[in-house]
Amino acid sequence: MNSLTKLIIVNLLLWNSISYAAPKNQFYGAIDGGIFEARFNNSYIDQTDLISQNINDSSLQNGYTGGLALGYTYLITARYFINVELAGNLDGNSALYQSGAANTAFSDKIELANHTDLTFAPGIITQNDFSPYLKLGISHASVRDYVTSPAGYDPIFLQYNTNKNIFGVVAGLGVRYRMSDRVKLFAETNYHDYGSLNFSSFQNFSANYTHSTHIYTYSVVVGAMYDFNI
Repeated sequence: MNSLTKLIIVNLLLWNSISYAAPKNQFYGAIDGGIFEARFNNSYIDQTDLISQNINDSSLQNGYTGGLALGYTYLITARYFINVELAGNLDGNSALYQSGAANTAFSDKIELANHTDLTFAPGIITQNDFSPYLKLGISHASVRDYVTSPAGYDPIFLQYNTNKNIFGVVAGLGVRYRMSDRVKLFAETNYHDYGSLNFSSFQNFSANYTHSTHIYTYSVVVGAMYDFNI
C-alpha cells in the first residue's frame, strides 16, 4: 500500500469520526411544517322551545401548520435518549358549519389559530442513523369562534365572537435521521385532544342556543434540527 493510499484512508477515518461523533447531551433548535386536520364535534342546544331543536354535527379545519421548537436531548444510555421540547406552531384555515333554511339559517366559523406543546420524547439510537421516538405531553391552543345568526321575527343578523384558550394532551410517533454531527432531519405524526369547550350563547330566530364543541386534531410534519452548545 503506497503512501498516498494510506493518507486517503487516514483522512476518511478522521472525517468520519468528526462528522459522526458519538451522541451526547445537547440543546437543539428545530423548524417544522406540514398538514393538519382539526375536528370540531359541535353541539347546539335549544334553550327556548318546548320541543327542542338541538343540533349535533361536526366541522373540519384542514390546513397547514408550521413552527419552531427548542429542546434538550438527554442520553439515558449510549442507545437510549429522551428529548424535552417546547414547540409553538401557527395553524392555517378554518372550519365552517351552516344550519337552517331561509331566514333561520346560522353559520359558525371555528379556527384553531395556534398551539404550543411541551413534550417528552423517548427514543432509540440505531446503527443506521435512524432514531424512532414517541412523544407525550401537554398542549395549549388558541381557538376562535364566529357565529352569524338571525334574531327576531323580522330577523337581523347578529355576530357572536369568542376567543378562548384551552389545554389538552398530545401524543405522537416520529423518526429522525442524522445528516451530520449537528444536523438531523425528522418526520412525525401527532394527535392532540383538547376536550370540550363552551362558546358564547347566541339567538337564532326566536330561540336561544348554547354552543359547545369537542376539539381534536391530527397532523403530519417534517422538519430539521440543529444541535448547539450553550
